Amino acid sequence: MNDLITEYANLIRGIAKKFYNVDKEDLYQAGCLGLIKAYNNYQDKEIPFHSYAYKYIFGEMYELTMKSQNIKLNKYYLKLYKLINKTSNSLSLKYGRSVSLEDISSYLDIDIKELEYALFLMNDMLRLDDEYEGIQIGNEGINDDLILLNESLDSLDSLSSAVIKYRYLFDLTQEEVGKKLGISQVKVSRIESSSKKKILEYIS
Repeated sequence: MNDLITEYANLIRGIAKKFYNVDKEDLYQAGCLGLIKAYNNYQDKEIPFHSYAYKYIFGEMYELTMKSQNIKLNKYYLKLYKLINKTSNSLSLKYGRSVSLEDISSYLDIDIKELEYALFLMNDMLRLDDEYEGIQIGNEGINDDLILLNESLDSLDSLSSAVIKYRYLFDLTQEEVGKKLGISQVKVSRIESSSKKKILEYIS
């Protein structure tokens, strides 16, 4: 296994460069875990192992990054990002032209560097989300943007919030969540489904 990790070390480190605000060594370890998972699950020899492993390595790093993010920081910059877009649309309609970030900064009375950082941070996050959502591993698809999930959890009741946290932040199965909360797997599935709809309504 050490030989495998050595062989794909450059791939792991290359993928790690896509991420930010997480220790590079932690990302590397997550990437090694993804590589091992890929090796253990690799069956379709028509798919190059390099491409197959990429999905697992990226997925492990993405989940580590999402779990490591400061929720309050994410919430602030996500709201600022939304405010920038909303203000841009409003001023464009008002002035009948495209507006610059300087216009938005002046209108909101927020330092332009703060706006630039919000755009940089959120565009980077959304880019990673897009790539993650495009990855299919086995029969499981990626269904949720964890950053938006973190922001919207407060809109749920305590039981629903617990279900979503256990399912998507701690990666438990519905059966495992049911045992922890003392409810059936069927009820967990029902709560998860309705909660995801509420989250989508909240962030739309």
